[in-house]
Amino acid sequence: MKKQLVLFLTLSALGYTSELDLGIGVGDIYYPDYLGSNHTNNLIVPFPFIDYHSEKLDIDTDGIKQQLFSIDGLSMRLSLSGSLPVNSSGAREGMDDLDPAGEIGPALVYRLYDDGAFSFKLDLPIRAVVSTDFEGVDYRGYLYEFKAKIEYKSEQGYLFQLHTGGVWTDKRYNNYIYGVEQEHVTPTREYYKAQAGYSGYKTSFGISKKFERVWAGAYIRHYDLTDTICGDSPLKERNSAIYGGVFVAYLFDKSFSKRVKEWIE
Repeated sequence: MKKQLVLFLTLSALGYTSELDLGIGVGDIYYPDYLGSNHTNNLIVPFPFIDYHSEKLDIDTDGIKQQLFSIDGLSMRLSLSGSLPVNSSGAREGMDDLDPAGEIGPALVYRLYDDGAFSFKLDLPIRAVVSTDFEGVDYRGYLYEFKAKIEYKSEQGYLFQLHTGGVWTDKRYNNYIYGVEQEHVTPTREYYKAQAGYSGYKTSFGISKKFERVWAGAYIRHYDLTDTICGDSPLKERNSAIYGGVFVAYLFDKSFSKRVKEWIE
């Protein structure tokens, strides 16, 4: 709720000529406890659908993209991501649970090609990571990526997205995920202090389509964790990770979205 409030306040402050679509959806998400964990989860979650486009701000399924500047194909946007909470089990049995986390920071984007239907971009996001137990907020370090983004929208309205690239994380973040303090040492889990460095290669593919009153899609994401900086952590159980999900949203009537937009602006 707080996140949506921030989005609406942002829209209100801008006041550009814009288009807004609202809806509500549900998604089925498959994900591991953390990268390198043997334990996986399946979660069905509701979510709000917000599709907003103005001269300098876009809010859609890719998150918030605010045009801060643009010079010969080089631009900067706001990058958002996050992770779901998990109960410690398996290699983390007896350790603290992993709280829900949010990631936020700037991203440099260089547009190599874009003809409206097909685009090829290089993306460098740098995001700070914070987690919460709903009683307080903790800073968990930062991460950055360097990835290529290939997207194609067909004449039938299907959007195909292929994103691929490496991920690097600092030692504070790595210790939050892979570190083992002395109090958590067991006969099968030794003390471990993580360092900063390369944390995996990520490739994701997604497909979606927005119909008149429905938006639906699916995605799959693979991480290659070979030769990562925390490969020798006792908490790292495997050299790959798979994420995936399907989702569908019902879109409210255009007149409702128009009334909300007029109220915001």
